[in-house]
Amino acid sequence: MKKFLIVMKAEITKQQQHDYHSAYVYFSLLIWPILGFFEVYYAYKPFELTDYMGIEDGKTLLAFLGTGFMAYTCFWSMVQNAWSMANQERRGGTLEIAFLTPASRLAMSYGRALGALIQEVWMFVCFCGFLLMYTKTIRWDNLFLLPAVLLLLIISSTVWGGMLNAVFLFSRDASIVMDVFDMPMTLFSGTRVPVDSFPCWARIVSMVFPLTYCINIIRFALNIQKSSRGWRAEILGLLICLGVMTAVTVFLIGRAERHNRETGELQFY
Repeated sequence: MKKFLIVMKAEITKQQQHDYHSAYVYFSLLIWPILGFFEVYYAYKPFELTDYMGIEDGKTLLAFLGTGFMAYTCFWSMVQNAWSMANQERRGGTLEIAFLTPASRLAMSYGRALGALIQEVWMFVCFCGFLLMYTKTIRWDNLFLLPAVLLLLIISSTVWGGMLNAVFLFSRDASIVMDVFDMPMTLFSGTRVPVDSFPCWARIVSMVFPLTYCINIIRFALNIQKSSRGWRAEILGLLICLGVMTAVTVFLIGRAERHNRETGELQFY
């Protein structure tokens, strides 16, 4: 376990030194998610949303969108970073390190994901914290839930990012994979629209993404919106989803390593 954590720490350090070497980088990582958040907020604000699935007023709408965007930013950074890191290492000729090193491949995948999460979303998480305080969603009686919410997001998005890092080992151009994962996740996971308002087929699609369960649990815990399935079902669904993604990650890494040993190439096409 100690070696596993050391490998993850090394990957996080590499991420910081390679991509996050300037204060301007951190500023840009904060400003774009905030602009996207206010774009959606002011798109909804002119319409009457009183008591629509628990959204009673403007402050509730702020809390609803704030929690959705906070969770989505964590997961989006995983998609973006997994693609960017694989692309840079492939062009730089360093992607082979993933299979030449005796270090755990799984630890490397999760370390790359966690490095992106810590560096890219911490400022937006702070912004959402102030937003939830302004809307009085966070009070003294539920303040203790914040560490649990952050831990939930960190674990879930890291497992998601680890799977994507394994996926991007196979392709020289993974931009299409980014589109395949990102847009459906934005639409079906409930970041902007309550999942309960979707038709049955869309709710089934939403169950594929761990982000759906994370957002539902966070909103239920902070009393922003009730879950039709209940928090136990949401937690069970999230655990099953994370377990499946971990198994897929291990399988993909093993498949890529076997292919590399047989052909000497890291890409399938």
